Amino acid sequence: MTADKKLRMKNKQTLYILTIAIALSAGACNNADTEKAKDMADSAAAKMDTAVQDVKRGAENAAGEVSNALSSNEDSNFVVKAALTNNAELRILQAGIDNGTNKELKAHARMMLSDHKKLGGKVKSYSSGKGYILPDNDKGKADDELAKLNEKKKGSEWDKEWVDHMVSAHGDAISMFENGRDKVKDNDLKTIISDALPTLHSHLDMMKQLQDNMGK
Repeated sequence: MTADKKLRMKNKQTLYILTIAIALSAGACNNADTEKAKDMADSAAAKMDTAVQDVKRGAENAAGEVSNALSSNEDSNFVVKAALTNNAELRILQAGIDNGTNKELKAHARMMLSDHKKLGGKVKSYSSGKGYILPDNDKGKADDELAKLNEKKKGSEWDKEWVDHMVSAHGDAISMFENGRDKVKDNDLKTIISDALPTLHSHLDMMKQLQDNMGK
């Protein structure tokens, strides 16, 4: 074998070894890049999962806050409405005491006035503890009825108009309290409502009896 052939063969061997070395090096780099890419993907997936969990918890917390707000609204709406209605009845009950001519009517009016003041006190005390703000008057709810009463002369006609109103008003109050008992969430408020209903029914029965007596 000539020296030239030997040189060419040696160069080929060197080139072959160099090619293998480059290939192995490239493979090692590719593996490193693959591992790095995999680590980055895993990290991104973990961050995404954490973000999803944060969003889920945030949504659950927001839903809970909305639910609590709605519950509070049911309770606060009821006590405000009950206070307005009760304040209106206090005005008309006082008118019965001041202007009624029937002795039985006046006696019932005094007794009912006492009961309604007690109910108003319970609602006010409860609302104060919950931070609910109640109206300190009836916002004119009794004005129309008082105007109707003032159109009549004192006597049997005035007394009958007053009793008719009391029958209607107590029927409405009973419906409001029964509906409220099913809607409010707080157990203490449910108890106040349940305790008040027998008294309201008693008032209604008295007024119906008085109404019947006046019709005779």
